[in-house]
Amino acid sequence: MDDTRRAILRWMTGVMEARGWSAGAWARLAGVTATNLTRFLRDPARGSVPSAETLGRLARVAGSEPRFLDETAYPPVSRVPLLTVEQVRAFLGLGKRAGEAFIASALRDGSRSIAVDRPASRRAFALTIASKSLNAAGVLPDDCVVLEPTDVLEPRAGDVVVTVGNGTVCGYRFFPPQLLPVSTDPECRPTAIDEANVAGVAVHVMRALRI
Repeated sequence: MDDTRRAILRWMTGVMEARGWSAGAWARLAGVTATNLTRFLRDPARGSVPSAETLGRLARVAGSEPRFLDETAYPPVSRVPLLTVEQVRAFLGLGKRAGEAFIASALRDGSRSIAVDRPASRRAFALTIASKSLNAAGVLPDDCVVLEPTDVLEPRAGDVVVTVGNGTVCGYRFFPPQLLPVSTDPECRPTAIDEANVAGVAVHVMRALRI
């Protein structure tokens, strides 16, 4: 089997194992024909390789893509959707399985996304910070933060968590029973955890230096 086929097979089997998807389930989410996957998976050495369009659709839903270059030189990359406050509010009201489908749909439907060079859960997503609540800790307004839901990654003391309010997205340090700002803005005050709508635990911060 050549290196191209090997890379596609390694990616496809890895995605299905990590996501718990069958070939048919992945195909349905991506809007492609299942036989495009199953022919190749049954006989990866000689079966028909999925087309570039099919691989692209599969990659958008999976949040990752085949690694055709040296895996030791280039770490695997995942993609998570950059959601709006309204989308996050909808997402937080969903159960685990529905939440996974929501995130997959956001990637498939062309939402802006963030690439991260670490594994991400099936419900990871990104938000744009809209306050100065952590500016003294280096998290600034307009930074994009990648979040894992708290039932995926339980927050520990000192972690950065992000809350969503009435059109606001704020970052805090997690110090139970409060969320503490680290800010130069005197209007930013501690918030009781029980009164906050915590969207998730921040695992990455992305900043555009030029727009």
